[in-house]
Amino acid sequence: MPIPSSQLKLAVIVACALLVAGAAVLLARHRHAPAPGRPAAAGSPTPSATASASASPSAAATTPSPSAATSSPAVPSPTRAAGPPPTTGTPGLVLVDGPYGFPVPRGWRFAPLASASSDSQAAHWTDPASGARVDYLVVSTAAIYSVDRTVNLASIEAALPCTQLPPTSYTYLPGKGPRYSCAPMNGLNVNGLVLVKPYPQGFRLLQLQLPAAQDAVAAQILAGFH
Repeated sequence: MPIPSSQLKLAVIVACALLVAGAAVLLARHRHAPAPGRPAAAGSPTPSATASASASPSAAATTPSPSAATSSPAVPSPTRAAGPPPTTGTPGLVLVDGPYGFPVPRGWRFAPLASASSDSQAAHWTDPASGARVDYLVVSTAAIYSVDRTVNLASIEAALPCTQLPPTSYTYLPGKGPRYSCAPMNGLNVNGLVLVKPYPQGFRLLQLQLPAAQDAVAAQILAGFH
């Protein structure tokens, strides 16, 4: 019995629809199938699920790092106690540049250079609070030189303004002259320096009377004498 043409057309349409649906199912399975040789484990997340988990802040590991877990509390480094500032000389006695080539104590009474004799001039600084003093003497005499015009150190020693001679110490400083000390006077140490000038100009003398506690100040003043 021949099949009517209307039924044949319907059968062809149904068959075509079934083929299209089957092809779509096969294509979908092929896309989601695991790579060859690496079967997917049961229950493993899909790539989209893994990406979303790594991007989510709640999925980040919260285990503390080894350094944070094992490091000890920070211990402050010991601080070094600040010592007293370095000082030069005795506190309360400040040196300033003087007018004659050496530093002088600031605030002392000053008597400027004036004639003391026919061949000498003298200047003085005195401490208003004590008997300490600084004496400066300029002597223009040829008596300190020998016949050959070299310096006669013995004649200089005999002319030192010490209350008792000879001085307790007497040392020649090359390029300058004798550095000396006298016996203490009125409880004060006496130190001085003679700067010898070329013949026949004579010499310049600087003598200090300061307490023993100010020996460093005396040394600083004499070291600056030029």
